[in-house]
Amino acid sequence: MRFHRPMRPMRAATTLGLVLSLAASVARATPGPDTTVVVANANVPESVALARRYAGARGVPDAQVCLLDVEDVEDLELEAYEAQVLGPLRACLDRTVGARARMEAAVLIRGMPLRVRVATGASPDVVSLAAALGLWETTAMGRPLLGAPPGMSAMCGATPCYAAAWPNPYRGFPFEPGWSLERSGVTWRPLLVTMLHGRSFEDAARLLESALAAEARPPAGELLFMDGADPARGALDAQYDAVIAALAGLDLTATRAPFDANLTGRTLAGFVTGTASLGETIEGNTFSPGALTDNLTSFGAVPANFRASGEQQVSIARWVAQGVAGAHGTVAEPLNNCFPNRRFFVEYALGATLAEAYLSMMPFVYWQNLVLGDPMAAPYARRPALTVDGVADGAPLAAPVRVEVGATDPSGYGVESVAALLDGVEVAREEGDALTLCLAPGAAGGPERHLLIVARAAADPEERYVWKPKGWVALRVRAELAGCPAPDAGVPGDDGGASALDASVALDAGDGAGGDGCACRAAAPSRGGPGALGALALLALTTRRRPRAN
Repeated sequence: MRFHRPMRPMRAATTLGLVLSLAASVARATPGPDTTVVVANANVPESVALARRYAGARGVPDAQVCLLDVEDVEDLELEAYEAQVLGPLRACLDRTVGARARMEAAVLIRGMPLRVRVATGASPDVVSLAAALGLWETTAMGRPLLGAPPGMSAMCGATPCYAAAWPNPYRGFPFEPGWSLERSGVTWRPLLVTMLHGRSFEDAARLLESALAAEARPPAGELLFMDGADPARGALDAQYDAVIAALAGLDLTATRAPFDANLTGRTLAGFVTGTASLGETIEGNTFSPGALTDNLTSFGAVPANFRASGEQQVSIARWVAQGVAGAHGTVAEPLNNCFPNRRFFVEYALGATLAEAYLSMMPFVYWQNLVLGDPMAAPYARRPALTVDGVADGAPLAAPVRVEVGATDPSGYGVESVAALLDGVEVAREEGDALTLCLAPGAAGGPERHLLIVARAAADPEERYVWKPKGWVALRVRAELAGCPAPDAGVPGDDGGASALDASVALDAGDGAGGDGCACRAAAPSRGGPGALGALALLALTTRRRPRAN
């Protein structure tokens, strides 16, 4: 690990004060099942199984589970990445109306390659596959930025070195589906990308299980900030005291400790340090579900560290095996100026998802960084709670029904919007805390459909919290979408008050079945993508206390 602070117009190391002021002024992305795509290797059965397990647990529509025909290798050349990953993933999303434009996050599943080789001269530059995909539709001077050199020549003291070249555009800016930013000839259109990975598929699944457990009960224990083992790996230690103070203001226990490779016996909600070697400190402590970690060292996420045995420096897979929800590492020598600002713990505690917490604090993009974990994990967030009346998970419909959705925000800020997606197609959206749609029985023997209802909290008017959590319910229905008149409509077939549905929806003349005022004729929106992946359990969304700022 070498220290480098490259000279460029945008400083690599943003001061903590600037980051704090930016973080307090904008609202950012909230990856949820409506805006996250799951990417797995169709040639690796365990990868497919874990993708389906993740989608089922998180309520992701089947159409957003993209199983790609990819070589089962650790590294892909750029051309192979474009042909096997990027192009097919876009095509997968394009099979469902509106899906590609709606995506803001992606989760890669173990079995996908780890790195992409970008040839830029005599020797190739390696970036993580997550970083390559994170560029998504970013262009420079009208051409894809992917393929441009990810780094640049610089000096590490008196020694030439290769340093990250692309400052993170996401730091301090809003991020929503379709977000873009013009800067210095680059049009940024990124995705937030994480990965479920470990030494085994069982370990990779622990990242999901840790996230789910933490959302039922937020992480317990202390957030431990251990000094780096040497000056190069202690480059971010200067941030510790301010971050610890911010966490204390949120009623969390955060402590600083001198470096000790064999510190044991603690229960940890988070851990950071910087070292090329750790003894008992990982396996000798208890890591709570939902815990986040980072170790500032060069090779934490290189391919060897995800194999069944072997280790270069400190493998981040060791933390995964201990049940953490998130870990960050690099897939090649990154230099020490590209690790996340330790403020990522504060963002997480303020309600950010795991993807937002880590990736909003990265100094650079299109580099060696890799974040492991469920991008939706947000154990400190207070998600809106939903009630869905008129339909139940897996229950058949005997007649047309009006589905009434209500949402409440436990934080008291209100609900910004409620949306409904049927098989991954958004079929209804209303501002505020209520939504109505109508379903009719599906054809006899027809497939189950995936119905997802998502509510998003309104912004905190005092701007103490910039993250707007989502709550959701996912269920399977044997039904078709139909138009709904208002319950008290005086003229049969009058669609006044109906939600914004697909234009092909029409109404039957006559009264609604059962006297509920819901007269329907089934009409399914355009859809596509993978077939049904098995029954989804109704997601039980619990609410909990979030730490409050003083």
